[in-house]
Amino acid sequence: MFITIFLLSLSIVAISVLVMGIKILFSKKGQFPDSSVSGNKALRRKKIYCIKTEQVIIDKNYKRKDGGGEITCSGC
Repeated sequence: MFITIFLLSLSIVAISVLVMGIKILFSKKGQFPDSSVSGNKALRRKKIYCIKTEQVIIDKNYKRKDGGGEITCSGC
């Protein structure tokens, strides 16, 4: 029973990888889609950024409210 389920799942994974490989080989660009947040235009249009960019935006907004001083824990 375990062997049949294992072989079935292994074959499904192998077929999936093969289909993705064929798609990449025959597409015009021939590369994997960019799935990182910083390079994805759809996410940038929705104002979703990577965590480093989000932190920079938060720090700039905090400095404006604080009067431009240094960020310390005493202001929390």
